[in-house]
Amino acid sequence: MKTLLLFFIIFQAHGASHKWSYADPSTKGVDPVKWNKFLEFARDTKSGHSTNALFIYYDGAVIHHSTYNGFKKNQPHRQWSISKSFTSALVGIAVQKKIIDIETPVKKFYSLHKNTKFGPTLKDLLGMSSGLDWNEGYEGSPLKSNVIAMLYTEGFNDMATYTASRPSKSIPGEKFYYSSGETNLIMGMLKKSLGINDYASFPWTALFDPLGIKTATWEKDQSGTFVGSSYLYMSPEDLAKFGLLYLKKGKFLGKKILDPEWVEFSHTLAPPFYKMKIEGKEKVETYGAQWWLNLDLPGKKNTRSYPGFPTDAYMALGHHGQILAIVPSKKLIIVRNGADKDERLDKIKFFKLLVEALP
Repeated sequence: MKTLLLFFIIFQAHGASHKWSYADPSTKGVDPVKWNKFLEFARDTKSGHSTNALFIYYDGAVIHHSTYNGFKKNQPHRQWSISKSFTSALVGIAVQKKIIDIETPVKKFYSLHKNTKFGPTLKDLLGMSSGLDWNEGYEGSPLKSNVIAMLYTEGFNDMATYTASRPSKSIPGEKFYYSSGETNLIMGMLKKSLGINDYASFPWTALFDPLGIKTATWEKDQSGTFVGSSYLYMSPEDLAKFGLLYLKKGKFLGKKILDPEWVEFSHTLAPPFYKMKIEGKEKVETYGAQWWLNLDLPGKKNTRSYPGFPTDAYMALGHHGQILAIVPSKKLIIVRNGADKDERLDKIKFFKLLVEALP
């Protein structure tokens, strides 16, 4: 009994102690020729993309962990919009602790624009369907971009308030439009639900420490809200631990951190996709609750984003080529950190080559 108690205290105080199993790809039935073709493409600088780190977990073991361009294995990497999926996980934990409910209206915590007739809920924000007018353009349209304004100019002091003040463009839950502002509004609602003191430590006590993540840094705006859309840093290996949590349906080292129902909800198609008219696009990106999906849209002719990748795959994707992909049917976790500033990684080819190398 004393031994068990001591283990519990150590686990609570210092987080989970996790050691990866490593295996040569050949022992897992990986095709060596196709595997080398995948690796050559992943690290090929002539293609314009730039891979800093690659971590592949398959069928119970790490089969590849390499870094490039002088990047070190335990070095924190800016994860950009992968941060959004961590935000979703924190909301899931808060929901199961009854700190907040996904039907909570935004107006409970933030004043909305005067023209907003139908206020969005937390659930609408999770599915990127608040109905608030937003331009997510980056370098291509900086003067019209709300995300640039939020991160760097008029909104950077309080990103959640800036987002909530945007005028309404459509009825909440009706249309999907990717918005980093909505994720920061989620983080603001979480802050006001927890209180500033508990909120400041919440990512660590609720998620990072139980996963044994030791390299995480998460920047805040001037109001004390974590920039849930973009400003999370951690090493590729620590990012893979987060992927393992989802692959194991919310458990880590046998301990439940997330309800399996929340994991399922996270990669369930968001409601707007059943309602939206999608015209002129052969391929359509699909979305869950702060996670990208790879589903064929029900009743529509459009094909999924990555035809050579399984339909049960779901992904956290970030600017400049950051990737965390989870494929339950393949028992697969993919982490790729990069600096693709001139040319983006061809993710269709990247995912296809990898899956083709597996049994």
